[in-house]
Amino acid sequence: MSSTIEIAKQSTSTKSMITVGDNTIAFMNSQTRLSDEGKEVIVDEAIKILRHCIKPGENDSITNIAVGYVQSGKTLSFTTLTALAADNGYRIVIYLTGTKNNLQDQTSKRLRKDLDVQSADSSYMIVSIDSDPGIESLVKNILSHSDEVLLFPILKHYLHIKNLASIFERPSLIPILKNIGVLIIDDEADQSSFNTYAKKNASRPEWEEDDFSKTYASILELKLSLPSHSYIQYTATPQAALLIDSNDILSPKYHTVLTPGKGYTGGKFFFKNDSLQLTNLIPEEEIYHNTRNRLESIPETLIFSLQEFFISLAVVVFIQKRESYLSMMIHVDGLCDTNTTFARWTQATTQQWIDALTSPDDDFAKTAIIGSFKPAYESICKYVKDAPAFEQVMAVIVKAMMRTKIHLIQSKGGNLAAGQSIDWDSQKGHILVGADMLNRGFTIEHLSMTYMPRTTRGKSNADTIEQRCRFFGYKMNYIDVCRIYLSAKSLEEYNDYVEHEEILRSCLNQCESLEEFSKQSKAMVLAETLNPTRSNILSAKLVRNKLSGWKQMVSLACIDKNRDVFMAILNECEAVFHNCIDYDGNPIRNHRYAKINIDQFIQLFKQIGFADVPNITRRNVTIQYMVHLRDELRIKYVYVYEMAYAAESVGSIRSHGISNGSTPYNLQYGRAPQGGYPGDKYFKQDDSLSFQIHHIRINQNLHPLNNKDLYNLAIYYPDNLASAYVGLEEDDEEEF
Repeated sequence: MSSTIEIAKQSTSTKSMITVGDNTIAFMNSQTRLSDEGKEVIVDEAIKILRHCIKPGENDSITNIAVGYVQSGKTLSFTTLTALAADNGYRIVIYLTGTKNNLQDQTSKRLRKDLDVQSADSSYMIVSIDSDPGIESLVKNILSHSDEVLLFPILKHYLHIKNLASIFERPSLIPILKNIGVLIIDDEADQSSFNTYAKKNASRPEWEEDDFSKTYASILELKLSLPSHSYIQYTATPQAALLIDSNDILSPKYHTVLTPGKGYTGGKFFFKNDSLQLTNLIPEEEIYHNTRNRLESIPETLIFSLQEFFISLAVVVFIQKRESYLSMMIHVDGLCDTNTTFARWTQATTQQWIDALTSPDDDFAKTAIIGSFKPAYESICKYVKDAPAFEQVMAVIVKAMMRTKIHLIQSKGGNLAAGQSIDWDSQKGHILVGADMLNRGFTIEHLSMTYMPRTTRGKSNADTIEQRCRFFGYKMNYIDVCRIYLSAKSLEEYNDYVEHEEILRSCLNQCESLEEFSKQSKAMVLAETLNPTRSNILSAKLVRNKLSGWKQMVSLACIDKNRDVFMAILNECEAVFHNCIDYDGNPIRNHRYAKINIDQFIQLFKQIGFADVPNITRRNVTIQYMVHLRDELRIKYVYVYEMAYAAESVGSIRSHGISNGSTPYNLQYGRAPQGGYPGDKYFKQDDSLSFQIHHIRINQNLHPLNNKDLYNLAIYYPDNLASAYVGLEEDDEEEF
């Protein structure tokens, strides 16, 4: 380890004065399984992440991202980052641990153990916001009179996040927080953090505060409560983070690609391996579905995989003693009844085997059961070096079965209580049956056998299916007995995903910032079999209700920045403007319009800044809609209207009051029978989107923005385009 730390210390002067101190050294020394080379890589990557963070005392914020592989050691990375932050004066680290209680518990225990929080001279204190009524005083006293780094592992749920934000917003803490460094570590950042665009409330015409993702909103509130902080997204599936608009508050600026350690087995190993055949096909007729294919008995492939698992348990744990235990995952669908059925089948089948194999030797059933295990033995042992004889394996297989516990992992009817974790060392084998609670973030120790018929009817989302790969990880010591059972569709999708993932990581590695990365169109190459991320962005209902007719984007935020953006849009239009009819010679009714390239407009439109979630949501989803119109309906242009453009030359810019003290009143003027003015809503086209740019002046006495001029937008989404929308189905990722 000395060489590793020496190298890190030598490099600190060239890495924005990042200090590798006692906390980082102590944590690295505790990682006895890592080589010095591995420790150096982890520390160097943590230095790179911290180098792009906001330093203690600087009142600013930034969002960055760390991209790893599934099950490759992201927790180790952010724990190293925590120790490094402690060495460099940061006083608070917040962990958004996941959406399930078991993930919060898993992270808290790892932090407590790895950072030796319980020791008398520990540099850290874990704070629970749920159980300590005097938390405000505790935080104030520690930050003012002690030197511990406060660690807040909290559930990624809007109530928990809002609760923490409310603590930091208290008057006694505000002046203290201005002078300290804060890290927010969002584990599995692509899950729940991003605005989901309110698919379930898509029938409402506008986005309201309860329409968008409450988790997203609470994260915005937490960020606003901290004057100096860095938000670090950790994920193995960065598609959502890289595809959201660059002006989104959760859009990352810098990235770090995390290097997996030696012995890591991921997508390339399982799906692009010429020497080992570790994947198996589940026939279509054995793919369970609650309504379309409700199986009445345990599928044959599950029986065979269970036999293989018990064979591997006998070989690896009981005979060769390479591992102390092995695990199996059965991942069917998200329904509790289904999981319960599969757990019951597994339990009953195992017990039948135990009963038969413990019967007298002359029992016909015993002979038949022993014979049925022979194909599984041959399948498992074909890659095992010095494989034991079949008879030797069968001599201990009953013991292997008896020492295996079946866990039903689900919120209702499961046998794992809330907040309880699996005692892995208590048994020689573990079989976990479940679905969503076995998804992203959940670590299944020593997983060797995966049976996963879960699939979709339409295109799967790349990030969703990848996060189900609990079978990735550090498995080289027992890779010879690892097996995966999938549907034909899933096998194709995983093969396609591996190619996409490697291209993505390669492009990220070649770029210093995500601004540079975004210019490389090839970086998000993805097979036709997959969507990049969850596509509730544009459900059919959402398009019909929220992207149809006139909608206004009124805001008093980012006035000066947006003026530059709107001027850039108008400059693009200048050479191709057409004047509308001049009504009564009245300059506030005299407009002009231009037809401009949709790609040019998207690049400018995405730069418009907003501070409220409804407008942020409309901007982002409108961009997605324009991309759909361009790619699917081959629409190459949009219309831009400069409303009342002539008024500026005579000093009569339209004036507007303030509604509820926060936004301008209705932008669009109505009809004026005298002079035949049809109203602002008349000025639109029906073959593409129309964007009305309204240059207005605030007319509100005593308001701080009184007499301030600014730009706002009104957008027309043609009804015929909404009717012709044929992109995403209402339930775009329906489980098969």
